[in-house]
Amino acid sequence: MNKILSQSWFLKHLLLFIILTGVYGCATSYDGKGKYHNVRGGETILSIARSYGVNAQETAELNNIDNTNDIEVGRKIYLPEKKKRQGYKKLPFGDYLSTDKDKKKKRSRFAAKEKEETQTGIKVDHGRFIWPVKGKLSSPFGFRNGRKHDGIDIAAKEGTPINAAGEGKVVFSGVMRGYGNLIIIRHKDDFFTVYAHNSKNIAKKGHSIKKAQLIGKVGRTGRSTGSHLHFEVRRGQTARNPLFFLPKNNGG
Repeated sequence: MNKILSQSWFLKHLLLFIILTGVYGCATSYDGKGKYHNVRGGETILSIARSYGVNAQETAELNNIDNTNDIEVGRKIYLPEKKKRQGYKKLPFGDYLSTDKDKKKKRSRFAAKEKEETQTGIKVDHGRFIWPVKGKLSSPFGFRNGRKHDGIDIAAKEGTPINAAGEGKVVFSGVMRGYGNLIIIRHKDDFFTVYAHNSKNIAKKGHSIKKAQLIGKVGRTGRSTGSHLHFEVRRGQTARNPLFFLPKNNGG
């Protein structure tokens, strides 16, 4: 009798274990883009990031989610790599990011800012910059073909005017491998905007630029498929999701 009860108890708990494992099993998987988490009921970007020990702001930007509650059950949330140096493409910011007395202070300030953002929620600033070109968003920020895409692509006809996303100073105007004709503008708070694949650079290094000022023309120079503007927003060398800093409506 005890043996039968023991077997019954074992089978009951084995069945319970199988059910629970099927429902609450590991939600982490991989695909061609990388490692991702399948959202479960009650989860938010903050809770998911915290459970994996990654930065919540970076996770939100990587997945184009600017509302912490705007994630449906079953959605794939791609996770940033946990390493000290992210795989962002280095850009020629010149002396503006050179080793100097302020470098450690900048790193400390960035670290404190990231910690604050992780603790208080996802930060968006849709009024910081304006759209540099009116056109269709053809490629978002995040993973693309298994690789990190550090900006967004805005499809537009060749020769379409490119306007500065904000007031600042040109720190680079020239050619860079992959980017083709490239312009980089430095703005306040250590933000930079990047404009690539241009058919023509009008703004030159050292120029002070006003918001919406004409700085170049859309093209397809460098490693480009079709005519478009590749646009990036960076905080220091760190690539940020431009859609978190642009108005919701492009008007293109």
